[in-house]
Amino acid sequence: MTTPEHVKRFAETALPEIHTWSDRPTTDDLAPLPGCPAVFLFVDEAGTPIQLLTTQQLKRVVVSRLSEPQESRRGRTDLAAVARGVRWRQVYSPFEARWWYYRLARVMHAREYRKLVSFSPAWFLHVDWTRPVPELRVTERIWYLAGDFIGPWPTHKSCQQALEGLWDLFDLCRYPEQVRKAPGGTPCAYADMGRCDAPCDGSLPLEVYIERSRAAWRFAEGDIASWLQSATERMKQAAAQQHYELAGQLKQQLDFARMWRERWSPTVHQSEHLNLLLIVPATRRKAWKLFLFRQGHLTDGPLLSDRKLAQQTPAWLSEQLKQPPDELDNIVRMEQTWLVAHFLQHKEARVAIVEVLPDAEAPPDLEGSLLDVLK
Repeated sequence: MTTPEHVKRFAETALPEIHTWSDRPTTDDLAPLPGCPAVFLFVDEAGTPIQLLTTQQLKRVVVSRLSEPQESRRGRTDLAAVARGVRWRQVYSPFEARWWYYRLARVMHAREYRKLVSFSPAWFLHVDWTRPVPELRVTERIWYLAGDFIGPWPTHKSCQQALEGLWDLFDLCRYPEQVRKAPGGTPCAYADMGRCDAPCDGSLPLEVYIERSRAAWRFAEGDIASWLQSATERMKQAAAQQHYELAGQLKQQLDFARMWRERWSPTVHQSEHLNLLLIVPATRRKAWKLFLFRQGHLTDGPLLSDRKLAQQTPAWLSEQLKQPPDELDNIVRMEQTWLVAHFLQHKEARVAIVEVLPDAEAPPDLEGSLLDVLK
């Protein structure tokens, strides 16, 4: 249960640096503050949290907030009248700032923290093979739902596009709620047009339909080459037999499958392989901050200079991979996955080093590959 004392203790641990003053602060009172990027928290004389913020320049923002003229506050609390200190943690990248802000906001504002963070849900294809009729669908609730996931997709729209493409490529039902009623479901217009073999009313055995769904999932996992080869042969045969409508349909499907292979396959992963080493450049430093992401678990690593990065990263990574991740609530795992997905789609990732670790093992020549990047 979150209590004021629990919030205070968490803030003290998460934000280890503190500077206090006894009355309305003067410029001299705030002079000792550093000018570093930070996640910070204004506190009152009892150490109770007042306001949580992030900044690229701690001293400048604190001074600005506490010297805000009365006319610009527009009915807001006079912060300088109640704030008697500031707690902070220096951070080395916007990604790290978002992570710490999220962790603090989740404790301090348990009912509304999702409205306060700067990242939104990430989107995945999902299926639960233990259900009588497994259904491929779009969800953001990775780790929270039972089953398998593939993603993240950059947007809900693109994930829905992927799902609808699988419906088309593998003749899956567009009305899965009817398949769940099989053999008592109601055939749709696609069945009436002869474009669906109607598993909903028992015309197609469910076992056959489920195997077709498994084939679609294997495609989404990356088994695209065999489908392309088979579809190319079917298109040639249809054209040779002057079934031009079918040949045209297959050509469109081939174009979609190639787009999937080129655009999505490099960036979407099976959930059991969603493991990443993130090496993020430090703000205003010739250094890098390490993070290990393992299926929703995020581990903070050391800050390493350019000179030490290639040499020390493999040892740190190997040591971390020997340790099981801490137990986490599945909601936290889900939200931290959203955070990492946001990072991967953000321009910040373009200057970072991202190593995919599908089997949660260190790459064989990580030191050599890092040396090549740093040249």
